[in-house]
Amino acid sequence: MKKKLPVLIGLIAFLVVLAAVYVFYSGSKPEEEEAGEETEASNTGSSIVFKIDEDISITEIKAARNEIPEGVSVYENYDLNDSELRVYLNDSNDSYYIKGYENRALDDNMSAYIDGFYTIAAQTELEEHEELSVYGLDDPAGEFYLSLSDGSEITISVGNLTADKVGHYVKTSESDSVYVVVNSLVSSYFYGLNDLLDKSLPELNQDEITLVSVMDKNDENTLLISYDEGSSSADANTLTTLMMHSPVSGLTVYPYNLQTTILSGFSQLKLLDIVEIGAEDLAKYGLEEPEYELTFADTETVFALDIGIAADDSHTYCKLPDGDIVYTTYTSGYEPAVNYNIYEFVERFVNLQYRRNVDYVTIDSSGGESYVLSFGEDTVNQDGIDNRTADLNGNQYERTEISDFYQLLIGIVFERIEEDAEISGEPGLVISFKLLDGTEITDKYFDYDSNYYAVEKGGTSTGFIVSKTYVSRMLTMAAELAA
Repeated sequence: MKKKLPVLIGLIAFLVVLAAVYVFYSGSKPEEEEAGEETEASNTGSSIVFKIDEDISITEIKAARNEIPEGVSVYENYDLNDSELRVYLNDSNDSYYIKGYENRALDDNMSAYIDGFYTIAAQTELEEHEELSVYGLDDPAGEFYLSLSDGSEITISVGNLTADKVGHYVKTSESDSVYVVVNSLVSSYFYGLNDLLDKSLPELNQDEITLVSVMDKNDENTLLISYDEGSSSADANTLTTLMMHSPVSGLTVYPYNLQTTILSGFSQLKLLDIVEIGAEDLAKYGLEEPEYELTFADTETVFALDIGIAADDSHTYCKLPDGDIVYTTYTSGYEPAVNYNIYEFVERFVNLQYRRNVDYVTIDSSGGESYVLSFGEDTVNQDGIDNRTADLNGNQYERTEISDFYQLLIGIVFERIEEDAEISGEPGLVISFKLLDGTEITDKYFDYDSNYYAVEKGGTSTGFIVSKTYVSRMLTMAAELAA
């Protein structure tokens, strides 16, 4: 034990010496380093707020943007060369306007832009700091001047991005301190016309589409689809059925088919960057005579947009039909609507007639066969099913006995459309529907080749190409029932 005692005494003495050295050096740091640490720590950790009394309104904001600094996410303003933006409260004190754009509607962002000035929060206050040039505040990226209704003024200057890239150095005319303000707040100070002017477009309920119109300046045929309540093929109680009027008349279209084809890019049809306000030379954007004119509607809203030429690989110039502001939009938004294939969204029945609407049907074949299918007195049951008896060339049938034949009759479909299909000579088949409302619809089937008919409706070629094999099956069943 006695041998260990000198060792312990020596160890204790060594620790005492180390402690003394540590105290000496920690107390003799360079004076400027100590001041620097104290400056960086000034009022850190609690939110510092400069508050404008909300009872005092902002009557003018003048934004002098020398540049958009690193770390600030705002649109690149097309008018950036004109670096001064002035916003005024109007005479009625209920809304703001931008000088030079008094008649332009402002976006909802405008309220955030104004409200942001009422409460400017900082993460850190540097009461003692270095020269303003260290923080980029001797030549700030932006200076924002607020005029208040009480006659006072406030200036806010924005400097460099902080080293940790969390915020920017900011100074106000109300204090000698330098503050650190988070990027999201600083960004709103640099809003320009692209952020503040209204660029909203109507939203559509795609389950209640009532109109689709796509006009192509290089195609005389406009794609026109609408809900026609009076159509015999439309369900008058819902928007389940739409009718195509052009380029082919009388085709049935369902909204779901439109959603997956023509409207599949609709969410990308947005007004993006403002390219020019008050544009007089629309031709350079392809908008004097728009390449395409799009119009969509639901039961409450109409969406319309003129499409011009490409701005780059993924954007295209556009404008509102009655507007003079040129914007860009995503090319992917309108491409499905202009590169459509009607086979993808139409029901391809030549003449889809619901039995409940039909009085009688006549079928005349060039082979000499002739059939008349008529329906008896109205006996629609409580479920809305047409229970009328049917008469085919004098033979009586119940609904279930004739249903397979009627499905074949109205189930004639076209396999493709040949716009230049030639029609000549006498038709090989004529089918006429007489509806209960007095409407008569006649379809004529002309020989196209040995395997197909070309169909004419209302004296005009539809270009519908129909399989003769299918028609033959329908005629064979008619002959069996008539016999």
